[in-house]
Amino acid sequence: MSLQELDLASMLAQIGRTSPVISGSTTALIAAQLGTAMTRMALAVSNKHGSDTDMVIERLDSISAKVKDATENDRSASAALLHAYRPNSDATARRAALVDATRAPIAAALLLLELLELLEESTNQITDAAASDFHGGVELIGAAFSAVMMAVESNLRDDDAADLRGRTSCNRSTLRIRFDLAMSELRRARSS
Repeated sequence: MSLQELDLASMLAQIGRTSPVISGSTTALIAAQLGTAMTRMALAVSNKHGSDTDMVIERLDSISAKVKDATENDRSASAALLHAYRPNSDATARRAALVDATRAPIAAALLLLELLELLEESTNQITDAAASDFHGGVELIGAAFSAVMMAVESNLRDDDAADLRGRTSCNRSTLRIRFDLAMSELRRARSS
């Protein structure tokens, strides 16, 4: 069953366990989807009040669909990593699972960044009536980005991740720089 098909009670039960079925990075991506829905609503309300947000909504929907897929990919990669670290597991399988469980959240973080940069471009189109929903959604997406990147860093602390740390260093650094810039601009727009 996909995450999109779970009801909230089932989802929460699968997260809040000693051995969660839904990992922290996947949970963060679910929160990002909620934040995206909030920003979409704010864009739709603004459109109804005269802002031309149709193209932004179309791009948002496109990225949002990719985030849903990335959430499922992250869920699968996280589950495979947990399975690979069971006693007597194969070292090669552990290494492959670690690589996948690191690449999946990095790819998802890039999508969240694309969302934030799109939203940054559209801040001047949001009506006052929808501004709190828009900026609340932005903050959820931003928090999800941070949580996803924490999961990446956690994976990279593994002894088997030495070369992976080096191979992903530039990508991780670039993502964080772009994220800081986007969030700074979004928060500046909120306060003005």
